[in-house]
Amino acid sequence: MSDSLYRGTVMVLGDADANFCRKVSTAFFSGGLRDLAVCADAEQLRKALASPTDVILCDVDLPGAKFHDIAQNIRQGRLGANPFVVMIALTRMTETTNIPAILESGVDDLIVKPCEAEIVVQRVGALAIRRNSFVVTPAYVGPSRRHMKRADGSDEEVVEVPNTLRAKVAQRMVSADLTGMLETGRATLADNRSQSGIRVISRLTRQLANQQFDENTPYGKKHAFRTLAQKADELVEEHRDSKATFHVAAIAERIALLARRGETGTTKAMTIETGLLLQLADATLVAYLASQKSAATTSAPAILSIVDEYLKQP
Repeated sequence: MSDSLYRGTVMVLGDADANFCRKVSTAFFSGGLRDLAVCADAEQLRKALASPTDVILCDVDLPGAKFHDIAQNIRQGRLGANPFVVMIALTRMTETTNIPAILESGVDDLIVKPCEAEIVVQRVGALAIRRNSFVVTPAYVGPSRRHMKRADGSDEEVVEVPNTLRAKVAQRMVSADLTGMLETGRATLADNRSQSGIRVISRLTRQLANQQFDENTPYGKKHAFRTLAQKADELVEEHRDSKATFHVAAIAERIALLARRGETGTTKAMTIETGLLLQLADATLVAYLASQKSAATTSAPAILSIVDEYLKQP
């Protein structure tokens, strides 16, 4: 391994095993790595991720937080400065180790301990050459794994994402280019996440309107209403503070409200309300696409007014 291969690369190692951390640090140091933060718990990890990071190695039993939450907070852009960071989970095999759940957290790879430090170096090197495209949905951001079906019903459309590790190791890109690459990647991530959520909402509202459910299964009408409300809530959270897409949040709020009425079964006018949901779903897409083109949205206020007047009725 070249003693300058990883020069300029930023790595964070989250593991409470000091001996393992020392061995891994020494191995990467011989490859030129100088910016390596070793974190013994989740709080130290959060602080280390405040700066853009190229690689995260993290034990799934790192004290202080659930690993799945850490990984998805990173991928969703809620933690750290690089949602596309190369991320490798570390674990010791036990009777309760759930490999599919670890992979479903959004990591690029999984290494089982105990292992030699050189194995870790090799796996990081492989991801500097090639990594899977990402699936981007409101509930999951991470590498595409075809054998894993999204439990939330989201589409499996995949996108290419920035790989700053590859950019530094193989392409020797400069800081300004990396910053632009990350900004473009974040915009692509946000766009795909929004469109995925809108597509799920559209599909569910049409299934509800057409009564395409078997009530004898766990995925009957109530489950569809519940999922619809959750997807609408995610859109509200994502767009409520945006000047360009606030109409999307406003429409999604009404979708969530009507969906929860449908789930509880308290409504006496299901046909009317599923019809309103259809109109709201269509208006959500129109409002979002209009914002992408910097165009004025005229249909949103009209449908919102109709829904609000309806909801005032006893």
